[in-house]
Amino acid sequence: MSQTTADSRTVSILAFPGKGNVYVDCLYPPFEALGISVREGIFAGRWLLSNVHRGDYVHIHWPSFLYSSTDRAKSLRAFALFRFLIALIRWRGARLMWTIHNLYPHDRCVMPQMDIWVRRLLVKHANVFLIHGPDAEQAVLQEFPAVAGRTVLIKHGNWIGHYPNTIGRDEARTRLGLAKDDFVFLFAGLCKPYKNLQLLISEFEKLPGRPVLVIAGAFQDPAYQAAIQAAAERSSARILLRPGFVSQADMQIYMRACDVVVAPYAEVLTSGTAILALSFGRPVVAPAVGYLRTVIVEGCGVLYDPKSSDGLRSALCAARNASFDEERVLAEAAKHTWQETAEIVAHKLKQDSRSR
Repeated sequence: MSQTTADSRTVSILAFPGKGNVYVDCLYPPFEALGISVREGIFAGRWLLSNVHRGDYVHIHWPSFLYSSTDRAKSLRAFALFRFLIALIRWRGARLMWTIHNLYPHDRCVMPQMDIWVRRLLVKHANVFLIHGPDAEQAVLQEFPAVAGRTVLIKHGNWIGHYPNTIGRDEARTRLGLAKDDFVFLFAGLCKPYKNLQLLISEFEKLPGRPVLVIAGAFQDPAYQAAIQAAAERSSARILLRPGFVSQADMQIYMRACDVVVAPYAEVLTSGTAILALSFGRPVVAPAVGYLRTVIVEGCGVLYDPKSSDGLRSALCAARNASFDEERVLAEAAKHTWQETAEIVAHKLKQDSRSR
């Protein structure tokens, strides 16, 4: 048994969440392989009292999932429980770890001030802040300077082999009704206002020629879906709107059919969609912010200045005229592994355990 494994057996992670999300489903198995126990946390008073102990690390990913609600009273009760969790961690001698996926939640709480209160608590009391790369860290330190000295840089692991990838380009295009010689841009994922679909449609329809834009993903807000549907129908451009949840099994249809994936987000720190695209060998058009600057290197897509009025359109044109090598993109994606992230974090937790 390696020394790292032996030292890590005393470390236990209580994860919020620990499963049910493609990110955490891939993140935690390598921790278990290193001898670190990972348990799914339950956000309830009795469970917390019985299960939070000295030496544990309480790992929070998206804190708003623990307190946010459309109901004001429910949010207040959940916020009170969140404060209890923080107090319990300190009382029991456990430690708090937060992976900063976003600076603030994309869907703000019914009481937006609560999003700020929670982050103040985390910034004050967390022992470790996991951040995806140096560019995202820069944004975090600008917003939360007090976390300096407690950050650990990690990678967002790739999804090569995790999603089915068994069909060819021609079959994928046939299923979507696309021609072999079409140039296809793809937006895939949950469709929300911060993802800038209206801007994408507006800039796409200004492109020369007859490229195709495919928008595939579920809408949570019927009014927003209606607005995007209307914009697509008004446009003279070739826009294929496929509303509805895209399963892991079906994602390959869209990824294999497209030439370029577009992630034109107005707010972003880390993008799982960009990693997913790279994992299929697809280049990405995205704003030059956060982790996107780290993973979309030369030959893997086109980054643009989100403050530029024609930044997105220029990037779409550049991507269409570029020649991308699928194997090169896959090779870059393969550099970002869940195993490396687990080893980095395990080393940090081992160091902290020794210093107690």
